[in-house]
Amino acid sequence: MSAGWVFPQLASCSKEDPGPEIPFEGNVVVIGAGAAGLYAADILNAKGIKVTILEAGNQFGGRVRSLRNQPDLVNISAADFPVELGAEVIYGTDSIWGTSLKNFAVATSALAGSADQYIMDNLAKPYEEWSVDGDFLNAQNFVDNLPSYAGPAVTVEQAASGQSSRVVNLLNSQIGNRYGSFNGVVGIKGVSESMNLIQHNGLPLTLKTNPMQDFLIFRFDAVRDLVKLNTPVTSIDYSGSTVIINDATGGQTEASKVIVTVPLSILKKNGISFSPGLPAPMTSAMSRLGMDHCIRVVIDFKKNFWGESTGFVWGGSSFPDCLNSGYGRSEFNQTLSITINGPKAEELSAQGADMVNTILAELDSIYNGEATLFVRRDLNTNQVLSIIQDWGKEEFIQGGYSYPTASATIADREALAQAIGDKLFFAGEATDFSGNAGTVNGALASAERAAEQVIKSITG
Repeated sequence: MSAGWVFPQLASCSKEDPGPEIPFEGNVVVIGAGAAGLYAADILNAKGIKVTILEAGNQFGGRVRSLRNQPDLVNISAADFPVELGAEVIYGTDSIWGTSLKNFAVATSALAGSADQYIMDNLAKPYEEWSVDGDFLNAQNFVDNLPSYAGPAVTVEQAASGQSSRVVNLLNSQIGNRYGSFNGVVGIKGVSESMNLIQHNGLPLTLKTNPMQDFLIFRFDAVRDLVKLNTPVTSIDYSGSTVIINDATGGQTEASKVIVTVPLSILKKNGISFSPGLPAPMTSAMSRLGMDHCIRVVIDFKKNFWGESTGFVWGGSSFPDCLNSGYGRSEFNQTLSITINGPKAEELSAQGADMVNTILAELDSIYNGEATLFVRRDLNTNQVLSIIQDWGKEEFIQGGYSYPTASATIADREALAQAIGDKLFFAGEATDFSGNAGTVNGALASAERAAEQVIKSITG
């Protein structure tokens, strides 16, 4: 960090002393036990600061969630590798998240060597086979040149208006859906600006045997006992000399300082009331950032009909972001993990369990009926075996991850990250301005920044 604070918790797995304790008679309350909340608490706890974490839900990890940790879900997946219901890809072998995994010798699998497939004209082919198609090449050049975009502040859809109608779904899957919604609302300048800020190598990884949620819990075991689960915060009053926090259980907690790490959707929908209200620059910044409906659908098949070497399949309508999640992790890589954001997610959510049939029908149209032929079914009921994680219906999350609208800039994320009166601090992926918003890396980077702000407020 630029100010010189050293936070070794994720940088090293050694037993080195984390530095001198900071004398502070007060206490810090962290709202949220996701990646940002756990890491911020871990840093402050290592400095000898008294910390409490209030988590609205019944488990650790926030949007880092794995199937094997969900007792309310029947494990119907035949996969012999972790099935992630939240974050599933780590970007950057040298990123905060990637470095921690490496330091703890956690087995990973590289996705960089996979051969992605791209859908046009209802056909899925690898890059090489499409490379003779002018529309495809124009679309991929558009994606490749996002970091150098110098046009007006418009949506991705408006910026790509000159592209062929054949590549609309393809571009939406590679940009809009990947960045949290769809091309009709995601701002191209915000995406471009973020891409230029990223400092790590961006190489994609998956965990080979350990679910991300398990590693997150293990990594921050030092603060696990400081978490109060099932404690949804309803109001924060920071008008006095201390901060008063009320929760839905009827409890009240007093704190010297508070770090708020809840999802952007909760702040935008006033899930927590603040007294005084949040300052105008912050609420104005929030209006230029969005967080849309998000669904993860996992479907097992008896045969991999999309290609053993395939990493992602891009360009579907009902399945814009489709990961061959067993790639590099299992010889039985017969599982597709599908992430849908934005209006399409809302549309499928309204269908309930029938959304799986919608996805299978589109897969059938592309892969000559093989999806329905090879999908795994319950032997007794003949029902398709699938897992649906509807993040838009999660009470304390209500969406996927933040995205920039057409008018948003990185300054809006900086505004969200500003401390209020040395008492109220903010972390979470939406407040990250290192280019990693929307990812675990962004959440962790924001935690480092918020913890540094707290420490500066104490030490002066």
